[in-house]
Amino acid sequence: MKISGTSLDLSATDYGITLDPTFTMLEFDGLRVLPVQTEPLITGHMPASVPVAAPQQSSMNLCAICADRATGKHYGASSCDGCKGFFRRSVRKNHAYTCRFSRQCVVDKDKRNQCRYCRLRKCFRAGMRKEAVQNERDRISCRREGQGVGTLTIDVLMQAEACTHQNPSQNPMRDIKTKKIAGVSDVCESMKQQLLLLVEWAKRIPEFCELSVDDRVALLRAHSAEHLILGVARRSLPYNDIILLGNDFIIPVRGTEQEMSKVATRILEELVRPLKELNITDTEFVCLKTIVFFAPDCPGLQCTQAVRRLRFQAQVLLDEATSEQRGRFGELLLLLTTLQSVAWQMVEQLQLMRLLGKANVDNLLMEMLLGEEASRGSEALPITLEKNKCLIKLNVHL
Repeated sequence: MKISGTSLDLSATDYGITLDPTFTMLEFDGLRVLPVQTEPLITGHMPASVPVAAPQQSSMNLCAICADRATGKHYGASSCDGCKGFFRRSVRKNHAYTCRFSRQCVVDKDKRNQCRYCRLRKCFRAGMRKEAVQNERDRISCRREGQGVGTLTIDVLMQAEACTHQNPSQNPMRDIKTKKIAGVSDVCESMKQQLLLLVEWAKRIPEFCELSVDDRVALLRAHSAEHLILGVARRSLPYNDIILLGNDFIIPVRGTEQEMSKVATRILEELVRPLKELNITDTEFVCLKTIVFFAPDCPGLQCTQAVRRLRFQAQVLLDEATSEQRGRFGELLLLLTTLQSVAWQMVEQLQLMRLLGKANVDNLLMEMLLGEEASRGSEALPITLEKNKCLIKLNVHL
């Protein structure tokens, strides 16, 4: 808390540090017993025939700020609607009130509007939290954004995929002889290239662009590794025992570095082979990719309702695309568990090679795959971390 003169600073996080030392608050397993106004609410003597209510029972129904009738617990304290609204307006508008006297004004039902400084200070003393006001606003905004999210269509998803899809080879078995075997640096470069293409793919989905910037960033970071594995598995479908990277380098299962061959073997056996057996179509692939992308359980996501709705729409599209073959929908979805497992192993191998000095992992891979804050450099990156949040500067802002 910061007090300059008689000004109450709303930027403070803890108003209990420099408050009146005579004020006390007890806590019993999460239940707060708050002080109430000790002055009589009504002057004069009460008739003897009128029963006096027990203090604990009456305090339950009184506003902890002005002793008016409480309407419930608002922002962390039992309060009336008047004090609730006053606290909400003060926090949202970031008012800095001043007291004309000695900051000891009486705040009760009749005098609560005379000094806003003392009233706001008493709100904080009673247990009101400004974070609760912000959280309330975020929930309302989230509901509105979720209601306004559009509907996914196959045409939109196919167009987005076409903008980022490399031209397939007309004769893959002949062209494979001209391709070079990838080293660790080539693998890292391919990852970086595909992550940038993932951002471009997402930007071409209008429903993604309707989400908040924080939610867009959270989605891009959450399952980027799965998208890398899914993309490389699809590119490798025409080949046998070979992984084709996005930069046209190849990883043969035999004769390559042990660190890369472990992941490559799993990709071929657990993903490429089942996808070949299913003969996955382009429509099914874009639906599966969209289901992986719109994950409502990803860390840092605010509007989970909107993302959950988009994932459901993608599932419906996949169900419609596989409706003629019974059980196909389930077989495709079951691959997602394997996809996640292989992605985790890839990230672990990348982290290990970085620690051993075998891989030069740049800032983009650090932030998108390893979830670590990259060091600031002169290079203008599409993704940077600020206050523990990943903010897309050029690639997400439209």
